[in-house]
Amino acid sequence: MASVIGCLDCHAQTLQTGPHAVAALDHVTYHPFSDFLLHDMGSLGDGITQNRATGGLMRTQPLWGLRTQARMLHDGRATTIRQAILAHDGQGAASREAFQSLGFLDRSALIAFLQSL
Repeated sequence: MASVIGCLDCHAQTLQTGPHAVAALDHVTYHPFSDFLLHDMGSLGDGITQNRATGGLMRTQPLWGLRTQARMLHDGRATTIRQAILAHDGQGAASREAFQSLGFLDRSALIAFLQSL
């Protein structure tokens, strides 16, 4: 479901570390549900400019551990996963709109999955 509406475009499920002298860090596969890149999030941005990151650019938040978070997004404005998804703008707007177009059961299944992370 997340791949269908575009969540995985930024919240990449699986990444792998590069070569490292420490065996525990060498080519390790992990599942952060993030690409850790900057994306234009439009009105969701924090307005802070740092180096090349303008105020609308935000680093993709990892979704692992989402079930333990009481407040979401960079400023804590969302208290539910649904609110966090609906706040997406800019590059995330298409995923937000796709989420809204899902039927009740599909939206519920996606939220249940995210609550399992």
